[in-house]
Amino acid sequence: MPPVLAVQVRRYYVASDWTPKKLDALVPMPETMSLEHLRAKGAQPDETIMAEEEADAAKKSEAAAPPEADEAIVAQVMSMGFSENGSRRAAIAVNNASAEHAVEWVFAHMEDADFNDPPSAAAATTTNGAAGSNAGSNAGSTAAADASSTAMLSAMGFSDAHARTALLACGGDVERAADWLFSRADDLDAACAAFEAERGGSGGDGGGSAGAEGSNDSKCLDGPGEYELFGVVSHMGGNTACGHYVAHVKQDGRWLIFNDRKVAVSANPPLDLGYLYFYRRKA
Repeated sequence: MPPVLAVQVRRYYVASDWTPKKLDALVPMPETMSLEHLRAKGAQPDETIMAEEEADAAKKSEAAAPPEADEAIVAQVMSMGFSENGSRRAAIAVNNASAEHAVEWVFAHMEDADFNDPPSAAAATTTNGAAGSNAGSNAGSTAAADASSTAMLSAMGFSDAHARTALLACGGDVERAADWLFSRADDLDAACAAFEAERGGSGGDGGGSAGAEGSNDSKCLDGPGEYELFGVVSHMGGNTACGHYVAHVKQDGRWLIFNDRKVAVSANPPLDLGYLYFYRRKA
């Protein structure tokens, strides 16, 4: 259970005419909540552990399956004037999440030299490169940052470099990598530099794996999954193109509003109109 839990309410979207919009719907968020029921408890008596060979075979089968782009998403991206290959690559990169995510990926990668290459060729290059790097080291000794995973983290606002480092630190797991990034958001450059230094200091071709394992050697700061709301970021305005963000923070039992340099007591914080909510683990 993370010490701080960040929750995003997806108020922003892109309309059919590609203009940014905002949902002003009231979303009542609890001031306290429990996530203890989501805690993993290991293998249960009625569960059968999958053999390692079967798990490896399943992973290889999934990896061998060629990526397929959602034709509807491809068509929407192409309608904005981008090439078919670039549109397909964008859809695949974001795992067909949505046209909005694909367009974000396009804007971030449209200057890439291989942007207009066929997706199969790009995937083959990535696969061949990964195979070549693994040939000189033990299997699994390097955790390559998958392009689609990097794109998903980049869409959250993180740089590609930070996203790749987080994926390496978390063995390629996107959810863990996102937690890794958010928990170190105060100084990501320093956190990434520290990880790379630790990874490089582990020595040899197996540095990637050893570094990732070493990052888990620190004491686990776990606790009960009971959380209390202490921060809310809200937006005043009609869409992302205009308006103003303010923060409400609960200190010493009362809510304060932080508006640029102005700080004041907030009698009625907009807990149901927030964009980002921050919960602190009670213990």
